[in-house]
Amino acid sequence: MSEKSRLRWKCRRGMRELDKAMLGYLDLYYDDASAQERADFESLLDWQEPELYRLVCGKDKDARYQTIIDKIARSLAGHSPAV
Repeated sequence: MSEKSRLRWKCRRGMRELDKAMLGYLDLYYDDASAQERADFESLLDWQEPELYRLVCGKDKDARYQTIIDKIARSLAGHSPAV
């Protein structure tokens, strides 16, 4: 299984909103992300759904993940990455 396929599987959260959020980041931003941002994204995929949902929705904050959360918000708003 390829790395991206493995991550795509981990993005399936069982909650439609989180599926869309995490897959949006994976599809739009992951390939161009730095090694640290990729590692942070993979770390996020290990979070439990309630905590991850609160972070993605902006109810909780964690500076370590803010760049990823900002990109997730852009993908959910229908914005493509800047070229």
